[in-house]
Amino acid sequence: MDNSGKILIVDDISTHLLLLQTILHDEGYETEITSDSSKVIDLLLKNEYKVVLLDIMMPGMDGFQVLEKIKANKKLSSVKVIIISAKTDSWSIKQALDSGAFDYITKPIIIQDIKNKVKSAMI
Repeated sequence: MDNSGKILIVDDISTHLLLLQTILHDEGYETEITSDSSKVIDLLLKNEYKVVLLDIMMPGMDGFQVLEKIKANKKLSSVKVIIISAKTDSWSIKQALDSGAFDYITKPIIIQDIKNKVKSAMI
């Protein structure tokens, strides 16, 4: 299976990063992880990422702010952002999708959900 395109995983909790990275590596994806939301734009501009898995609740810049910066940058407009968050309220989900997120996954994650949504984002 050809899973071309790298994935950037952004979460401030290392166990979440490692879990997502393991799931995606098992599916054949190349991933990079960061817990520093302020580095996301630089990482995206330096590397060819196709998908970003982005947590909302992080110190410093939250996921909504990171998403806005990604979507405001013309060079990054094709990057697909999947929000992964413990926020399950309809306002947060609507806010993310209205701001340009490709999809929204709630925590605790369902592994098959991650696989399916990343696969559809890679198309």
